[in-house]
Amino acid sequence: MNKIAGLLSLALLIGCSYPPKSSKSGGNNQHKTGQSVQQTVIDTVAQLEAFLDSIGRLPLQPIADKVAYEPDSIFKSQKQLDTVLSKSDFDILKQAALKGVMSAKVARRIFRNNDISDSCNQASVLKTYQVGLIPVVYYPFSSNKHDFKEFALSIGDEWHCINAYLYFFSGNRIIARHDGYNRDGLDLNYYRDADGKTVVYYDNNFGTGSGEWWDNFYFYKYDNNKLIPILDELENGNIQPPYFRARWLESTVESTHPLTIKMVYYQNFNQTISLPDTTYYQSSPNYIDDSTLVRYSWDEKSKTLKGNYDQSKLSKAQIMSYYQGNNEYLFINAYYKLLKQMLKNDKQRKWVLGYLEQVKNKE
Repeated sequence: MNKIAGLLSLALLIGCSYPPKSSKSGGNNQHKTGQSVQQTVIDTVAQLEAFLDSIGRLPLQPIADKVAYEPDSIFKSQKQLDTVLSKSDFDILKQAALKGVMSAKVARRIFRNNDISDSCNQASVLKTYQVGLIPVVYYPFSSNKHDFKEFALSIGDEWHCINAYLYFFSGNRIIARHDGYNRDGLDLNYYRDADGKTVVYYDNNFGTGSGEWWDNFYFYKYDNNKLIPILDELENGNIQPPYFRARWLESTVESTHPLTIKMVYYQNFNQTISLPDTTYYQSSPNYIDDSTLVRYSWDEKSKTLKGNYDQSKLSKAQIMSYYQGNNEYLFINAYYKLLKQMLKNDKQRKWVLGYLEQVKNKE
């Protein structure tokens, strides 16, 4: 396609700027919207290709670090504790764990946390305790739920209590406190690593809406009466139109020896079309539609799990391009070679140029 033809295609495809982030929708390929359209200047093909090259040649790590800041900062900042309980208080908590409920006043005293609320007394849709009681969710990290050697207690139900607190125990010692609320459930699991130490992992939610959501797997390991962060990985990322890059990735733990995560994913571009009486979007065919396995190994020096991304179809940066938020520079940089290749295909070229136009105008 020569430059004039390329500009004509862009003029047909691009008539407005990137829709506001607050506008949310499902995943239909064509959708009418009544929002106002802001006209933008159409860049030349040469300018758009130069823009692609300028982003594609930037150092990757600073861009990736910026995108990873929110999930990683939460992942690494969960509170470490070292509180040894008396036998009587430990017995109270063991009884509460098996019953699923305890006095909020007693919980505040034992955990030294005045933010544990009396108002959160809902245990399920059909079960609400009397005022003054609070639900307790018990997670034993053993097949014997009565041994209480390594376990966690959620003080407040994880589904219903916004200020639920998740406490981790090593015997009668409280070793960590995490945020316990997740509107979709924590799905807390555990396994024994190759060294015999317990690894726990759960879903951490960063946002859910119509046609979009984002959850990460947080992995932590028991290590000398501490619970240390060892892996933060995308569990499920989904964004659909009217965002100009639709994407979806879902991870499942396939094995724990070694830890192996399967990822299924796709991406496509979306163009917003402006007509005299309406505005709608169109989706390109999926230019990425695949699955891969990522295996992880323990690195003693850093005390973390390291992904063997070199032997999978996705790099760490490419996985993070499925996060919500402003990560278009990361996507362009991580998929630079693919985007350059797509520009050589007449059908894909117009979608790539349209996408670059929208990113460039948004910046």
